[in-house]
Amino acid sequence: MKKVFLILLFVSFSLNQALATSLRDALSLAYKKNSELNAERENINVAKQELKISKSDYFPTATITTSKSKEDTNKLTNQSGSDATISDVDPLNTSVKLEQTLIDFGRGADYTKNKIGIELSEAQLLKKEQLIFYKVIEVFSEVISSEEKLKINQKNLSLLQRQVENDKIRLERGQITISDLSQSESSLAGARAQFIQAKNDFVTSKLNYENVIGELKDSKLLEKKLNAIVAIPNSLNNALELSRKKNPDIIITSLELEQAEQDIKIAKSDLTPTATLSLERSYVE
Repeated sequence: MKKVFLILLFVSFSLNQALATSLRDALSLAYKKNSELNAERENINVAKQELKISKSDYFPTATITTSKSKEDTNKLTNQSGSDATISDVDPLNTSVKLEQTLIDFGRGADYTKNKIGIELSEAQLLKKEQLIFYKVIEVFSEVISSEEKLKINQKNLSLLQRQVENDKIRLERGQITISDLSQSESSLAGARAQFIQAKNDFVTSKLNYENVIGELKDSKLLEKKLNAIVAIPNSLNNALELSRKKNPDIIITSLELEQAEQDIKIAKSDLTPTATLSLERSYVE
């Protein structure tokens, strides 16, 4: 019987280990399913579509226009006042127009701006990823921390409840005064307030976890490991150099500056001439 119990205990422990959620697992889940990250990814697709639209300015355009009119001639008369023998007019007009812009100093700047926009969207996604990863680490740690605080406050509350019960018995025996009992009851009231606060903090931390990462089935399955999962720069100078090259805020500011320069070129192009080659032909049936 003892051997069977040990086997069941080992199986239960192994199952919990298999179902345990590590910080890396939480980061991976948030990376795939976080709504804010998905929205930033869609912004990249929008930027790519805008680049395609700006490319279309270099292609010729074709316009086909069709109109049909009808004129009733039954009420027309000649000079003598008799009805004119004229057939109803029912023409169909069709025109085809081809245009090709030869010179436009603004479309090149617009194309370059939209091309920079893709890089800008990617940098904004990188920034959002860093913010979400920070939130994941924060809410993951907060769930573990708040649960431990809840356990500590629960033990403290149970201890003070027993102390108040013992002090009541000691008061009846004359071993303590009423002021001593009042002090124990005051400590118990404070412990109850702290327990309620810890319980609310734990519920809030779980809601934050589900908002950032996803469903939290059992907080006890979160792994409590302090090992770093990323490499840390070994000196301040290395950290500064890495920040200059890869900090998304610096990248975003630089790209926005480049886009602003293209906006100036686009504005200047409004003052420059444009040249368009046009061919139009009309048909009447």
